Amino acid sequence: MKQKTNIRFHLLAAAAVFGLALSASAQTTDAASTAVPADTSWGQLGSGYSGAAFTYTDIGNGSPSALRGFGLDYNLPMRAGMDWNFAYNWGRADTGALRLTQQAAMGGLTAFTAFAWGKPYVQALAGWEWQRGLGASDNSFAYTLGTGVEFQVAKPIVVTPFVNFVRATSYSRSEVDYGVKTAYRLTKEWSLSASVQYNAVVHQKDDIGYTAGVQYHF
Repeated sequence: MKQKTNIRFHLLAAAAVFGLALSASAQTTDAASTAVPADTSWGQLGSGYSGAAFTYTDIGNGSPSALRGFGLDYNLPMRAGMDWNFAYNWGRADTGALRLTQQAAMGGLTAFTAFAWGKPYVQALAGWEWQRGLGASDNSFAYTLGTGVEFQVAKPIVVTPFVNFVRATSYSRSEVDYGVKTAYRLTKEWSLSASVQYNAVVHQKDDIGYTAGVQYHF
């Protein structure tokens, strides 16, 4: 188990270094030849929007086997290459005899740079988590450190592979999330999104999460 955990953290560190290196190199590259004008980008980074999504987490065999819920998110550009983010997630696993409810509210910043081939970014979020079930409840301070690259594969479509490290301090819970998300801009104001991620939870059973949502861009 220790070796498996070390491998996960090494992968996370490598991905973080990759993201940071891309961001750093962007600052020293000739902006006139590599930067993408903001008005030609149809992606999520650098766009002001609010969104809602259906969430489904497959927690494997057993009872309950899935956590279903919703997520709300808000993204506000602060300046070129810097977004402020807020997200709220609610989920429930319910078998009738057993009910587990989880909630999380997180806010933070995403720093990115636009290249002709994509937007590498780094992200830091912090907030609080709550969970209730089996006749008990608990809560914890939590934070997320993440990195990824938003690729604009076509004018209305972006694909973003990412890796996040998530920590809830009071629960002593750590996980590394590997995933990919995509967004399709229907119009200037509306887009659809979807994502899938593998959650590698240290000393616990891993799970897989899915989302499908819609965003309004302002």
